[in-house]
Amino acid sequence: MLGKLIRQIKSHFEPRLATVEPLGKTFEVASDQTLLQGALAAGLAFPHHCTVGTCGNCKCRLKSGDVRSMTDASLTLTPAELADGYILACQCLLKSEVTVAVDLNDDSEAMVPAQYMGTIVATEQLTHDILKVSVEIDRPMMFRAGQFADIALPGFGRHRSYSFANAPVDGGTRQLEFMVRNVAGGEYTQWLFAQNRIGERFELHGPKGSFWLRPAEVPVLCVAGGSGMAPILSVLEDMLNKNIERPVAFFFGARQTHDLYCLQQLESIRQKWPGEFRFIPVLSEEPESSSWTGSRGMVTEFLNGDYASFDIAASHAYLCGPPPMIDAALARLQSCGLGIEYTHYDKFLDSRQLEVAENGVM
Repeated sequence: MLGKLIRQIKSHFEPRLATVEPLGKTFEVASDQTLLQGALAAGLAFPHHCTVGTCGNCKCRLKSGDVRSMTDASLTLTPAELADGYILACQCLLKSEVTVAVDLNDDSEAMVPAQYMGTIVATEQLTHDILKVSVEIDRPMMFRAGQFADIALPGFGRHRSYSFANAPVDGGTRQLEFMVRNVAGGEYTQWLFAQNRIGERFELHGPKGSFWLRPAEVPVLCVAGGSGMAPILSVLEDMLNKNIERPVAFFFGARQTHDLYCLQQLESIRQKWPGEFRFIPVLSEEPESSSWTGSRGMVTEFLNGDYASFDIAASHAYLCGPPPMIDAALARLQSCGLGIEYTHYDKFLDSRQLEVAENGVM
């Protein structure tokens, strides 16, 4: 009896094996390590960001084995993702040998996040609360369209994450563009919008994130709101540069006409696009008395075949913006028959939302 108990205790503290598909790479995960920690210790470029279970970048599908989650994954993952076996690698301890499927990009080994120094070289007011910030970094960075960097300002406690708004360049680029929304009470944005910050220097860490265009021949459905425009523009410009001819429908949600921006850039993309390209702006709070003749309401209400001009269930979706919009879009797309594995999203949490989420309440 004592011998059995000793074996059970010993087994509890022994490392477990984890296999990541489609790489087929197997590594050990210590009993006090999360799946993510074990993967990173083994040198695997496993997608991740916050490491506290709020961003969802480290989500993966558990194909076999058993894990114990340290937090309630339903605060971050959708019911459809949970039903499909998705877990958060940063919050899971292994109870047995496991196999997980991870969506890795082909260039993950060449794009390991690193530290850079950046200098603000130009700014442009796009709307009353969105600023385009052009940054020059100390050496070229390679990234995938749709990814982001963590920015650490001197004297501020925590970093902030901002998506690249420009397309990547073969071999890397020193020129980066970001679109920053002024958040009430946000330390970073209050600092940025307070005065001219050209010449200011700060640290960047990137590239990061699991949001990028997956290779396929199917139509692309994009949905964004606010500064979520940035990664979508990066993806679209990159597709244009690479002569990717997939049909695109881009739905953009804003409150009023003065919240719309980059319209000339989008029109230029439309004119150059080799196939079908539709941009559908939707305004939720535009006065009835205005001259606006476009769509009105919540942007997610328009996610159907009447506007996309193709079968949504046979497309891939890319969503960027505030959590309520993302959650509503995911539910709407699921009702249209689009599988969760073909839906990729990046929830833009501001500093206040991050604090709430990290305390276990969404």
